Amino acid sequence: MRILLIQNWQGHHGVSEQLVFPIGLSCLATALERAGHEPWIVHLDASDEPPWERLEREIHRFQPEVIGVSQRNIDSTTRKAPFVFHTELRQALATIRAAAPDVPVVLGGPGFTQAGRMMMERYGYDLGVQAEGEETFVELLAKLSSPQDVRGVYWRDQTGVVHYTGDPPMPAFSDLPYPKRSFLDWDLYRSAHRERGQILDLGIETTRGCPRRCAYCNYPKLNGTSLRSKPVDVVLDEIEYLQREFDVRQFTFTDSRFNEDPARARAICEGLIRRGVKARWIAWLGFRGVDADFLRLMNRAGCHRVSFSPDGLLAPSLARMRKDTTKQEILATVRAVRKVRGIRANWSFFATPPSTSHREQLEYLALYARIHGTTLARGRMTLTWCRVEEGTHFETIAREDGVLPPGVDLLPEDPALLDQLFYIAPGFEGWSQFWDRFLDLEMQSRIALGRATRPLRRFGMRDLTPAHKRGKPSA
Repeated sequence: MRILLIQNWQGHHGVSEQLVFPIGLSCLATALERAGHEPWIVHLDASDEPPWERLEREIHRFQPEVIGVSQRNIDSTTRKAPFVFHTELRQALATIRAAAPDVPVVLGGPGFTQAGRMMMERYGYDLGVQAEGEETFVELLAKLSSPQDVRGVYWRDQTGVVHYTGDPPMPAFSDLPYPKRSFLDWDLYRSAHRERGQILDLGIETTRGCPRRCAYCNYPKLNGTSLRSKPVDVVLDEIEYLQREFDVRQFTFTDSRFNEDPARARAICEGLIRRGVKARWIAWLGFRGVDADFLRLMNRAGCHRVSFSPDGLLAPSLARMRKDTTKQEILATVRAVRKVRGIRANWSFFATPPSTSHREQLEYLALYARIHGTTLARGRMTLTWCRVEEGTHFETIAREDGVLPPGVDLLPEDPALLDQLFYIAPGFEGWSQFWDRFLDLEMQSRIALGRATRPLRRFGMRDLTPAHKRGKPSA
């Protein structure tokens, strides 16, 4: 069967400003081809052409027998720049119905998995695939006349009522081949990056699933609670394939924690060095086992940036958010980064986490000064506000603390309504306002610094302007 897979349009703003290669659809397309189908991917954000005109044209050109639509993000999850993305599903379906009225349309993707029933009831798609789709979607294509027999599927009865067949088992990740990346228009994708002044950066999965229990996180819903790993040699083969076939020189490991299995992380780094892979890469790390020696190994293997997500600093907030780390471990990573010149690092915290205190807020300020003052501009501390997600333990916390208004819609269509979904600890509204002003001042300072140093770029100095403020490169 001809299967058209659509990465739904999000527009060039918020988290969608950086064009992200559709790794999920690449995995799905690889599984479909392996099962004997003919897939093609259309990434609507990878072009400045009006998205719905392009979608209509691609449908007429490809003549699909089934269409899959992937929703990557629900919204920007950013209080400082609120955008809603899921509402574009309505226009996507209308365009598909007009161009191919008799073709079944299946909704999926990580954004959909976060709120599958609500999206199915709101937007009228024929079917929905929950969580990872490599096995579920292939089985669904073989049973389109009886979707109720496939686990992990939302379907409608003759009256239009939505039913769900129950959570599916997660695929055996170690048995899946690495995803091919040839199911879309690479020339279009590359030109989009060039026009926006961006470096082509692809995601690579080495693991799926997370055994951690962080209160705010929906990753267990997306990929399960057990860590599933690809063989190290398959990971290395995928990187060499991307370099050989597409000249990819920069990538990001998408694992929630690259070093969840420390021995395996070291094996990947050693394998990259042994195979002579020349590429720059980024990874998210957990705190335990991160020392200067480990960071040096990562740097020799090509890593140039790491990110940490402590989210809180003192024991009360860390415990309530179910974080498995301590202040001492967080500070140890700051010391380790300071010793390794080739690594840049970011530590992300919630501005006013649950069970925060005035002491924690003051220690945030001290840590900010420590990170920005002692890492030679290679470290950065960021503060955000946690967006309450449906079905997470953080939703329970927010309701216990009276942060969520009664009857609030956790899937709002109006961006103005997103503000009420961000957690601000009761009694710490003043601190929240302080961090608002602080971050605005920091952004203005970074923009000014970027402009002031622009003449030095011809001598090799990096661009210090915040990435989302750079715009298109000058001719």
